[in-house]
Amino acid sequence: MFTEQMLRKNPILVKSLTGVPADEFWKMLEQMETQLPTYDAQRLERPDRQRAIGAGRACDQPLALRTMAVLTYLRLHVPQTVVALFFGMKQCDVSRDLRRLLSLIQMVLPCPEVWKVIEEGQTAPPQPAPLPLEQLVDGRALVDATEQRVSRPGDNDTRKAYYSGKKKQFTLKTQFVTDGDHHIAAMSEAVPGAEHDKKLSDAVQTLAHLPDGCEADADKGYQGLADQVTRVTVRNVETGLEQQVPRLIVRTPFKKPRGGELTDEQKAFNHQLGAIRVRVEHCIGWAKNWAILATRFRCAHSIYTSIMRTICGLVNAQTQRWQTTQAANSA
Repeated sequence: MFTEQMLRKNPILVKSLTGVPADEFWKMLEQMETQLPTYDAQRLERPDRQRAIGAGRACDQPLALRTMAVLTYLRLHVPQTVVALFFGMKQCDVSRDLRRLLSLIQMVLPCPEVWKVIEEGQTAPPQPAPLPLEQLVDGRALVDATEQRVSRPGDNDTRKAYYSGKKKQFTLKTQFVTDGDHHIAAMSEAVPGAEHDKKLSDAVQTLAHLPDGCEADADKGYQGLADQVTRVTVRNVETGLEQQVPRLIVRTPFKKPRGGELTDEQKAFNHQLGAIRVRVEHCIGWAKNWAILATRFRCAHSIYTSIMRTICGLVNAQTQRWQTTQAANSA
């Protein structure tokens, strides 16, 4: 069984179990301990709480081991009973902390925004506030979706909703939006895998979330997105003339026409666009270094989005560390 003292004396254990360098983990923990009183007060006083304050069994282990257990489960995705044995806990403790601590962990990480899905028939909310243009390092928004396998649903209607024709299995789908410098800026709520990429983009109002003047790059699954860009009036300061221009640029690859071939210019464009878009693929790949996103998801679907957001925050923190080191070495 690991203890906090053992983990502090053996930093390699922290990195091996969680994927987070030991010094960064202990900094995270200090920030979490600072935020804990406020977080607990909000959690206990929430309006939908059904149990009396003080009900339930108190946590036996310190916050350090509880956080280690959660991050270890995300990283290794071994059975919760195994993780519990690592840290002198019970399986129910790991399950409870997985729901209780994720929001607290997110508070100390550079986590992306979560864009809500608007279901058909729902009243559309007010126009969302767009991402700040300065948050997109190079003025680009790279859009892509990723899927993860889940257990086969029991009833036929649910199976149809979760069956992905692309992956040929039952999945959950999440849309990512990154900048051109490997920072995950936003993600969608998870939806059943049968949802088409373009339909998911419409459901989360992707274009409305993007700032004026940015360039949105997407793959072939987002054909038609450029046609939905609204136009704005721009005045030429020299001539005083006004003209209507798209408020942002959307670029998707050319699709080969049926029975035809792409021109050399179209192939060159697709190659250039792919060289830029690969950065969002890098971010998705890094997120799947955490085994809970790389194997069949075994937890309740209700916490999937929270787990994904936590891991995206860990990936963003990891990206910031290596970019800072790279900048220092090149100085």
